[in-house]
Amino acid sequence: MAQIWFDPGTLTVSCGPETATLLAKEYALLRFLYDRRGQVFSREQLLDHVWPGQYPDERTVDDHVYRLRRKLARLPQLAVATVRGCGYSLRVTEAPAAPNPSVLDEEIRSSVQGLFRKYHLYGQGRSMLTLAAQQDALGIEVDAFYGVYLRFIQGDLAWFLHTDDAPPADRLYWVLLFYAYLADPLDSLARFERALELRVLAPDQRRELYILNIVDLYADTGRIAEAEARLAVAREVVERDDLTAGFAMPVALAELYVRIVKGDLEAAASGLEALERMLAAAPYLREIGRFHLLRAMYLLRSGRTKEAAQAVDAGLHVLRQSENVPLLLQSVRQLLLGLDRPPAGQADAMPGGKPDARRAALRRKLEAQRAELEREHGYGELLGEARAMLERCLT
Repeated sequence: MAQIWFDPGTLTVSCGPETATLLAKEYALLRFLYDRRGQVFSREQLLDHVWPGQYPDERTVDDHVYRLRRKLARLPQLAVATVRGCGYSLRVTEAPAAPNPSVLDEEIRSSVQGLFRKYHLYGQGRSMLTLAAQQDALGIEVDAFYGVYLRFIQGDLAWFLHTDDAPPADRLYWVLLFYAYLADPLDSLARFERALELRVLAPDQRRELYILNIVDLYADTGRIAEAEARLAVAREVVERDDLTAGFAMPVALAELYVRIVKGDLEAAASGLEALERMLAAAPYLREIGRFHLLRAMYLLRSGRTKEAAQAVDAGLHVLRQSENVPLLLQSVRQLLLGLDRPPAGQADAMPGGKPDARRAALRRKLEAQRAELEREHGYGELLGEARAMLERCLT
């Protein structure tokens, strides 16, 4: 079956060899309907979700649907249907495609999977998405892991909540990660600990949750000693299981975050220097973006808000290039938490105890970024579904 791929970076949607390029609101409208395919929405509901805070008339929806239908003519798998007296609904029909012989070629398959592994290591999400979108034209096949992982980096929480194409334990792991980036840290930590206690995850995912994913939540909830203890375990596991290539840098980034939250700026400065050396030897996009944003958090704790804002811009730019929506969500949430913590120094303090205008401006920028991500992916509605799923699976 030819899969449908969305690329928010280029505002395109692809199926097999065909690609449609959309305008921003056309893309947002199609993505909203696709994530809720089969459901019917009135014009008023679509205006509320796709044009929030704006005041176009209902004719705007009709105009966008008309243009969208013309552009989707080359993708017959997607059709915006009019439901008389109610509104619009997206119908998705994925017709089977004739198999390419190259899909069965072991040499090609091995080369393609090696390419995906390299792109994954380098944090090149956009490269992976582009390759996957053209798999039918190229006569290649994305293996099961990367089919799921690409849904994750696109921020497609709706897919994880509703799909039957991934094992329940896999879905649970990825939904737990989304939940940590969207919900209250105390609530998220309790669910992480419950999942570890019940041993409901696959062994590799349970290990990653235990030694890495949970560390930031310990820091965010003030349990610094437990975060540091878990990092010590992580370093032992990485050495014991020969995981240096994939885990050494993520563990170093997690350790840096804990030092920043703790307020140990001297140790954090050393961590930044060590990571700069690691990134010079292995310049992976995902880790470079995360490094810039952690540096911004360090600068905020140091009272250097102007420099922090510049580091935020650099980090957001790289993460958008990397096409990693969950990492964007996590970093924006942590930066907002960082703005709630007083700086260790007072270099930006204003006379008379007035609020720091630069910090306020940075907060507005980050809140706008978070709101944009939530609108684009419908996280406000999906969070409740995620909570219900976790309650079912972890009781």
